[in-house]
Amino acid sequence: MSQPEAFGRYRVIRRLGSGSFATVWLAQDDLLNYPVAIKVLAENWAHQMDIQHRFLEEARILRQTDSTWLVAVHDVDVLPDGRPYMVMTYADQGSVADLVQRGQLPLDEALRLLTEIGQGITVLHNHGTIHRDIKPSNVLLQSSPVGQRVLVADLGFAKSIDEASGFTAAAGTPGYMSPEQSIPGGDLDVRSDVYSLGAVAYELITGRPPSRPPVRIPPGRIRPGLPPELDELILSALSVDRESRPADAKTFTDRVRTIRMAPDLPKAVPWWQRYRMPWQRTAALLVSLAALVVTVTASAGSPGLSLVPVRYDADQQIRVQVPSVWAREFHTGREAHPASGGTGDGLLVATDADGWYSADARSYGVYATVVPGDRDLGRTGGDPCGTEPEKREVDTGAWEGTVWEWPECGGHGSFSSAAVHRPGVSGTVYLEVRQPGYRPDLVNEIIGGTAVG
Repeated sequence: MSQPEAFGRYRVIRRLGSGSFATVWLAQDDLLNYPVAIKVLAENWAHQMDIQHRFLEEARILRQTDSTWLVAVHDVDVLPDGRPYMVMTYADQGSVADLVQRGQLPLDEALRLLTEIGQGITVLHNHGTIHRDIKPSNVLLQSSPVGQRVLVADLGFAKSIDEASGFTAAAGTPGYMSPEQSIPGGDLDVRSDVYSLGAVAYELITGRPPSRPPVRIPPGRIRPGLPPELDELILSALSVDRESRPADAKTFTDRVRTIRMAPDLPKAVPWWQRYRMPWQRTAALLVSLAALVVTVTASAGSPGLSLVPVRYDADQQIRVQVPSVWAREFHTGREAHPASGGTGDGLLVATDADGWYSADARSYGVYATVVPGDRDLGRTGGDPCGTEPEKREVDTGAWEGTVWEWPECGGHGSFSSAAVHRPGVSGTVYLEVRQPGYRPDLVNEIIGGTAVG
């Protein structure tokens, strides 16, 4: 297919790639001044109605799920020759396959990516869909305020879980698809995707795909020093007997997250040192509740973070560290999400202050306030994300306390709240963090960079 000039209002820039069923183009939405990816059904399938149906079904699934961890579909249209195309999120950082080819990933980074992939597949399962073709090249990466975030893509083989017992043809990619997927008419369920997650995990950790099933070489033999729990999890996910695999993507992902949060796990280089993005500029912002004046100056703080000092009275101020790309709106006198015992007024620094209190809004940032005296804030009340949070203790040296985390909040990232205090010092700092991904290490950095006085 020669390069077209445009698809509707989308001006074509270059071809991103081609596959058996479609070609993907990078285009520019000149009306909104925004890059998009456009996926067009291949010409040789133009008159195959079953293939057209599969193509449009992929668009419907992605549109209906609308998750942080999945490629978003913004529009669908049809060319004059009858071929459909979909307008999607442009993943400007390539794919996980590209990332693996560049060399071995730090363990913490590999587990972070695996967690986000698992969260994307969990969203699909919760919407009644099996992906059936999870592999590194189908997991895209996009720039974000906290590094590269995962976007699960290419649902061309996806099917409803309710129809899983009626597949008449084998589908998937050898090396990543489960043994039962190679049997036409095989009875599939979500554990087929768990097998594929295990295969992707194997490659992320070792740098090479697993052997044909049954897989007997644990990742730790290729990469010594891995936690035994990680070896066990990956090999169980790759079990030929699906009864021996984790029950679903959520179970698999939860176990990956637990392994990643272990205190003795080797940590990666901090994200702001790994990803030097144009918008990551260091700045300091002074907000005085007395004068309500904001000034921007150079900061000697951590690279890629903005220091946001908040003065509560003439004698005390609180400073919190916020990724500078979030520092779009500054509001004082804001209430926190309802918390037991209340927290009083504080400062909100966010991309969208109006959307801060809605789990459905894409608002990312930090809320901070000081609570006098020794107060046990319990946890945020009302379950802001509609689910039970994960609870953990935090000790950064300067601060210790409790963090409550919702890794998936409203389909648009994660929500964390923290009540911390200085060891042996009266007074509590209450923080809330909303981020597009789920980065406990970023929450810890924000807590550790907080200063009072």
